Amino acid sequence: MTPIRDLHAAFNALAANLERFDGQSVRPQVGRSIIALAQLMTLALTTWPNLTADVLGRTAEGYCAGPRSISLFCLGSAAPQESGRWIAMVVCALVISGVYPRWTSILQAWVAISMAVSLSLPDGGEAVAVFSCALLIGVLLPNGKTFGWGRSAPAERPVLIAVGYAASLALCLQIAGIYFESGLAKLAVADWSNGSAMYYIVRDPMFGGVGPLGSVLAAVTANPLGSAVLTWGTILAECSIAVAFLLPHRFKRYGLLGVIVLHAGIALIMGLWSFALVMVGTAVVASYDLRPRDGRDDAELEVDTDVARERSTA
Repeated sequence: MTPIRDLHAAFNALAANLERFDGQSVRPQVGRSIIALAQLMTLALTTWPNLTADVLGRTAEGYCAGPRSISLFCLGSAAPQESGRWIAMVVCALVISGVYPRWTSILQAWVAISMAVSLSLPDGGEAVAVFSCALLIGVLLPNGKTFGWGRSAPAERPVLIAVGYAASLALCLQIAGIYFESGLAKLAVADWSNGSAMYYIVRDPMFGGVGPLGSVLAAVTANPLGSAVLTWGTILAECSIAVAFLLPHRFKRYGLLGVIVLHAGIALIMGLWSFALVMVGTAVVASYDLRPRDGRDDAELEVDTDVARERSTA
């Protein structure tokens, strides 16, 4: 019966955390602003012809066909319209400003979906932004503040706080799944399993390292040991991040640190800045805040929980 007892204890811990969940924390505002900055950079710094280029035989009309017609870029048109870009940029600016976070979260999700289905420059970040912004609607449901960067508003109904906490947990599961899948899938690729992948990535003509950093990385990966350390270190980092987001709350900060370090490196080497910002913003939201209880930190509370569990099994 130990598994049942442990499961019961896990649900009790979740219930205790629900009482401590800070539904009006500024952390989601920080995370969604980073995601919005990534979206704004893509929209503002990329020419419209490049955003709507024909890819794999899909014409401009193909980006507004069927369910894609709900896209912000396709309103009233059979092909993406540049006016949608300016509207999306305004939405991103509103998100960053922090006005009415509960309601602008819906607009940000619409922008994320529209960019994913109606633009032609995918880098992986737009797919992550879709589920992040969709779950942010739930995360921000208990946030009734007029200004997301401001002080907390009066407490919301418990049911809204529960929805916000559930959405935060779902985001943790999603981000853990992404890094587990990415890390473990690499083991099935010969270049990753034998430790040579970074040698080829650094020298890739499109996404490889450039400038002084590229020269340093080329020298490091020219040595088989250096290439192996960077290659296997990437796999280890991704799996460690996944584990951190599945552990109790106090470990999620280490997952966030890992995401920042990993994607800063990817951005510097490969130039995928918008992708890096989306992943970092998502991790910021996933490492949600819990209010201190009775003046004790999480470690002290966990010790008390373990003691109570031992007494119940004695």
